[in-house]
Amino acid sequence: TWAIMESNGLVRVGVDDFLQRLTGTITRIKMKEQGEKVRKGEKIMTLIREGKQLEIYAPVTGTIQEYNTALLTDSSLINKSPFGEGWVYAIEPANWLKEIRFMFMGDKYREWLTNEFARLRDFFSVSVQSNNLAYEHVILQDGGEIHDQVLADLGPEVWEEFQTNFIDL
Repeated sequence: TWAIMESNGLVRVGVDDFLQRLTGTITRIKMKEQGEKVRKGEKIMTLIREGKQLEIYAPVTGTIQEYNTALLTDSSLINKSPFGEGWVYAIEPANWLKEIRFMFMGDKYREWLTNEFARLRDFFSVSVQSNNLAYEHVILQDGGEIHDQVLADLGPEVWEEFQTNFIDL
């Protein structure tokens, strides 16, 4: 997820570009309601693509002041504009100054992202069956690149492993 403090004191939250590029077009999203309290690290939304899903956790503690109702009719906004029209929540933070210290920003985020790509290559080389031609595009031992929507056509078992290895940490 990403989180940014706005001038009105609310923290706008959404799905980052890294995740939305891996999943492909989101076909549905389950969200919490306005007024609900959330704690950093608890499930805050479910992203669904054709029945396969990922549980996403709150980056901050607080109260949901607003959620993006446009996502209820067009969840693909998360993919089209993850940092703009595809935002998910506006949260009144309870512990912003304390929790911001644990967020990745600037060079630290770039370093984290580089490490995640390395872990992702390893994940696909181990988790996906290399002898299956349908998965040929994700086998990266030759130094190949990870293509957009790499999880899109993979089965729910790969999505579950991805959840465990990347999101649930």
